[in-house]
Amino acid sequence: MKNRNRKGNILIDLTSLLDVVFIVLLIIICKLATDRIALEAEEDSLSSQAAELESAESLYKDQIDSIENISDYIVLISVHAGFDPNDIMTRNIDVLNSDKSSPAPSIAALKGPNESEGLTGLRTYLEDYISSNPDKTIILSLNENDEDILYRDEKKISGMFAEICSQYPDNVRLKGVK
Repeated sequence: MKNRNRKGNILIDLTSLLDVVFIVLLIIICKLATDRIALEAEEDSLSSQAAELESAESLYKDQIDSIENISDYIVLISVHAGFDPNDIMTRNIDVLNSDKSSPAPSIAALKGPNESEGLTGLRTYLEDYISSNPDKTIILSLNENDEDILYRDEKKISGMFAEICSQYPDNVRLKGVK
């Protein structure tokens, strides 16, 4: 057997090992460079989105401020006269007022002899509220074309709204009517 000279082959073994190390280092450096570029692009995208969100936030703040100012001058009163499907004879009148300082009225249910009492209670509430707030524009709304309201109730309350509008033409409006 031939004896190998190991001292002479060390240089060749190290050269191939160094080549592999340099290739791995170049791959790592390239990967870091592409990751840095991707992070910078994402950072630019996020900063532009943040700028858009800040401008939208300022716009929404302005809109909220204007809505709060409008609510000082305009009040929406919505009347819902629904009935219980199990008892058509009894209908309840609910009044929703956008003016939070106004207490919710208690109006008698429309049933038999109490029908006129409930409508009178609704009219009294509306007239009292309108006369106590002459500086506000009041928009009256009824759940028209809704299956929860009976036709006769819709006609009576719509007629009442029309009378109130003619009684207070300066500050009362009906929803959907110019």
